[in-house]
Amino acid sequence: MKKHLAILSILALGVFAASCDKTKEAQPVAITIQLTNDGENFATEGVKVSLADAAASYTLEVSTDANGAAAFVVKPGAYTAQATYVISKNGQRLSYNGSNSNIVVGETTTQPFILPLQEVVSQQIVIKELYTTGCPSNDGTKSTTDDAYVILYNNSEIEADASNVVFGFIAPYNAHGSNKYRNAEGALLFENEDWIPSYGAIWWFTADHVTIPAYSQLVVAIFGGIDFTQTYNASVNLANENYYLMSKDGISAYTNAKYVAGDVIPSSHYLTCSPFTQGNAWAVSNSCPAFFIGNMSKDEAKRISEDTENYDTTLGTIPAMRVVKFPKANVIGAVEVWSSANVEKSNVRFSSDINTGYIAIANKLGYTVYRNVDKDATEALPENEGKLVYDYAGALDDANNGAAVIDAEASIAAGAHIIYKQTNDSANDFHIRKVSSLKK
Repeated sequence: MKKHLAILSILALGVFAASCDKTKEAQPVAITIQLTNDGENFATEGVKVSLADAAASYTLEVSTDANGAAAFVVKPGAYTAQATYVISKNGQRLSYNGSNSNIVVGETTTQPFILPLQEVVSQQIVIKELYTTGCPSNDGTKSTTDDAYVILYNNSEIEADASNVVFGFIAPYNAHGSNKYRNAEGALLFENEDWIPSYGAIWWFTADHVTIPAYSQLVVAIFGGIDFTQTYNASVNLANENYYLMSKDGISAYTNAKYVAGDVIPSSHYLTCSPFTQGNAWAVSNSCPAFFIGNMSKDEAKRISEDTENYDTTLGTIPAMRVVKFPKANVIGAVEVWSSANVEKSNVRFSSDINTGYIAIANKLGYTVYRNVDKDATEALPENEGKLVYDYAGALDDANNGAAVIDAEASIAAGAHIIYKQTNDSANDFHIRKVSSLKK
């Protein structure tokens, strides 16, 4: 009997011990990870938040609700939370990144863990190529500059909204001309102002929604949407239904014959403007434009173009000298071009907070201003493995040639994604391309 009682006592002790172990076993705990930015809740639904244990043996992933909170159920312990969210806004790529490696979950947790996100802004839409200098005729007896165009490029991995992109150039017309915006010491009068002097007109898309897919381009013909190669072999074919056109339709002042719509580019791809400087055409310099793109609603672009209170009279008060104060805050890209024949007489026209440096080009030879490839960033894209083409020989300057330089257009044709350089220094960001990239 005593033996049986001893056995029962041992079994009871075993059951009690097992019961104690179970009570000590960690139970799952419901926790919340709250995303924030600048101290405020990052109230965005669908952001993926990852939570990894201290040993990195497993990772959980949950999407946030409308308040920017992600709910997890985990055992007590130490964790690291991470989140990344990328969007396109106003022609810029906004990346929100953050991590918190100090998440310690206890047996009871009631307060949310904070995951602060840092905003990183990069220019998403860039000027890839600008062509205004024209080319010679087949027999070399004449030339044309009516075949001008500009190419926008989505320099990112997400679709870009280009609906509010506007186009302009600043005074004076030529870099080597008289510049009343420079004082006696040579400093720009608007260097420390919040505007730049836009001359001629500001152009905007008439379509309500214009997008550029990831790592893709959008071509805008400036004067004619026709095939210029029919009369100028060295020129380009701008008769493409996918291209856009700065159209004179509805602009009574623009009567110049250089505006040719053709019958290929649909009217839904037209741009328009409200000219503020008197003339029969947009007087973009064919040898050395100080060209810029901005982000601005159509209504606002029209308003500042017609509001006499927004005109600057530094050049004069007559209609042919009207200049609009374009807000610097709305400028998203610029390129300063000089005539190679007049470099010694030229001066920069952009203030240093918009662009520094210049790129010099010879006139009427079919050359274009083309953006340089960011070699390191392009090579770092995993999807580019085996697709990049080197030995680029398209640059006029030999310094840009060689085996180490990526041939952007050939690489794109091979299926690669190109990331172009952005330093806001035209001398560093661009080179002269001997043949238009549109001539395949």
